[in-house]
Amino acid sequence: MSGLAQKTRKRVDFYQKTCSFYSMKSILSKPALAIGLTLVIAIIIAAAVLPTVGQAPSVGMNAAATSTSGIMNVNQIISATSTYAVGQPAPVATGTPTQLAFPISGRIAAVNVRAGDTVNKGQVLASLDTAVAASAVAQAKASLDLAKAQYGSISLQYTNAKAQQDTLVNNAYRTLLSSGLQARPIGVIDESHNPTISGTYTCGKEGSYQIDLYASGAESGYSFNVRGLEQGNGSVTYGAPQPLGTCGLFITFVRGFGGGDKWTVEIPNTQSPSYQANRNAYDLAVSTRQQTLSQLGASIGQNGSDTSANTASASVNVAESAYQAALAQYANNILVAPGLGTVTFIDSSLKVGQSVSANQRVITISTY
Repeated sequence: MSGLAQKTRKRVDFYQKTCSFYSMKSILSKPALAIGLTLVIAIIIAAAVLPTVGQAPSVGMNAAATSTSGIMNVNQIISATSTYAVGQPAPVATGTPTQLAFPISGRIAAVNVRAGDTVNKGQVLASLDTAVAASAVAQAKASLDLAKAQYGSISLQYTNAKAQQDTLVNNAYRTLLSSGLQARPIGVIDESHNPTISGTYTCGKEGSYQIDLYASGAESGYSFNVRGLEQGNGSVTYGAPQPLGTCGLFITFVRGFGGGDKWTVEIPNTQSPSYQANRNAYDLAVSTRQQTLSQLGASIGQNGSDTSANTASASVNVAESAYQAALAQYANNILVAPGLGTVTFIDSSLKVGQSVSANQRVITISTY
């Protein structure tokens, strides 16, 4: 290129720069035009940058660990890092930034870190004013304690009522089995020398005893065998009750029977004049027990698997759910570190007394 051409080129360049300068100067001399141009530039920059602002890194976190806005809230952070030990490196790439935000808006109550600080997993970084959330937790806990106390009271009533009703039923059944017992002869018409049966039958099993006499060297000259509900034998003693097995019954022999006499004792004695009255009393005790326990059991979930129909049990479940929800709301006011790392960014709005918006990035941590 000739010297003249070079000079011409330089003059053209100078002219273009001068025009550009004065054009910009002209623009800046008109505020409305300058502001409009600035907004256009800002929109272009925002379109390119904003899609990435507030997004949590995908490295080391699964998709479930991020909110719909891409910013991790405290519960998601805890869930996503629950397998990492405090003070141990989180399984993410070295220097990977994690952007943190409160999932709710509120007023800053405490900021516990500064840029450059090293933090451990689970360490509280900042918190919002928790007065309202703490009050909700306290109220939910009180409601849960009351529901549990009411359940415990009804449960105790059920336990006591069951023990009482079981005793009444058992006593009625023993009376039914033990009343009016007789030793009836087998194959002998003369009943004038039948032994008598006494005591309270305690084994709770229906059936019969068969008693066989045979001559022996006993003082009375006789001994006896027992078969049926129990097995055993013994020497005959006149006029004195002696055990008929181990279930609480006694037999008393009288003189005058024959050596081959046999008797049977039916449990219960359906031919006794008191049998029907005792049977009715027992049936009533069973019915009363069932009705009483059914009413109390309906309040504590003893009548099937559907606890929604059981008042006290359902109240405990509802109160427990409300308490857990209150705890979750309280946790939303606390920002914790997802793992071992260094604080690399703190938003200027993160100051005690100032307000922050939900999902507003306030802290960035570079994890190790």
